[in-house]
Amino acid sequence: MLKLDELDPFAVGGTRRCYVHPDDDTRCVKVLRPDRTPRARRAAVTGWRRLKRLASFDDQRKECKAYRHLKRRGQLDWSHVPKFHGTVETDQGIGIVTALYRNWDGAYPHNLEELLPLGMTPVLRDAVDEFKDWLRRERFLSRDLLPHNIIAVADNPQRYRLVIVDGIGNSEFIPVSHWFGWCARMKIERKIRKFDHRIAILLPRESGETA
Repeated sequence: MLKLDELDPFAVGGTRRCYVHPDDDTRCVKVLRPDRTPRARRAAVTGWRRLKRLASFDDQRKECKAYRHLKRRGQLDWSHVPKFHGTVETDQGIGIVTALYRNWDGAYPHNLEELLPLGMTPVLRDAVDEFKDWLRRERFLSRDLLPHNIIAVADNPQRYRLVIVDGIGNSEFIPVSHWFGWCARMKIERKIRKFDHRIAILLPRESGETA
């Protein structure tokens, strides 16, 4: 069992804490925050949603399922999504182990929600375009493409590479986009349009830049 309680997470999101793997500093261990466990989340909802299965509130389970699908379909290009290294028992529950990203200078990358209010630089614009091309080429399905779930890894001072670190997986109740390519393409284009809109909202108004 991995001991994480005495370590400081390098990032804390809306649902999970992220730690550097104690035995491998090239890997990340993601665990649920105590207030975002399936039982805690179900207790917080009202009405008919309390009747939903406990598993439907488990983001760890959803992400593992998404990664299993990527492996089955033969995900070829992992440039923009962390490689999955399985799960591990920790003193904070089940941990998901993935690749850990750092910039060329060793610093942790910022996410788009942090970078975009500073303006759309040519380097960042190239990274956004490359990321959208990858989504289309790989037919990569995700939940909403939220800027705070996408980090900009600085591979060198003149290049960013966007990596989606949360929200991985198909959000459809009936996964028709897994079965039909045209359906997947339509869904990805809808996600990209919403992504462009979110980018435009975050950019400083005086920049005049559009997504």
